[in-house]
Amino acid sequence: MRIIKQVNQSEVFSHWEKIEKISIWSRQDIVFPLVAYGDLIWSLAVIEDANIEKIYICSSDDWKTDGLCHPNFKLMTAVENYKRSDFSQGKYADIKAKEEIFSRNISRLDTKLILVGDSQTGSFTLIEGCKRSVALGSLNKLIGLEVYIGVSPAIKNYVWSRYVYP
Repeated sequence: MRIIKQVNQSEVFSHWEKIEKISIWSRQDIVFPLVAYGDLIWSLAVIEDANIEKIYICSSDDWKTDGLCHPNFKLMTAVENYKRSDFSQGKYADIKAKEEIFSRNISRLDTKLILVGDSQTGSFTLIEGCKRSVALGSLNKLIGLEVYIGVSPAIKNYVWSRYVYP
């Protein structure tokens, strides 16, 4: 990731609340551990080509159950599984709808994803924007996106990154 600038956590969480249209604290399971890591550093960054293979979907078992993250949780695995699917319900239908919107107008939906990692060089876990990232990946629109990344060595123990660090 090419770092643009360091940002504060409140900017990241405010963005998340705006996108989800809910209080960030309704997702305490995801947010509280991040707040508890005293050394988490947030940045605004740009996804570069070398980063794509280092991005993982949030380690939520429903992504495996739904067949998107099999055999692993890499974003590009989910993209390839999505492209091969003929499913029209659940996550697949939601991703398809987002893909159609992005293909007509990329700025119609938010593209500023939120990721965390154990270092600036990755690996990175998507904690907000997983379905949008699959849709964008399917359209080859990930490189060059501005994203938020939070970095701390403690991410290796973050429950939502458990499939990144087996």
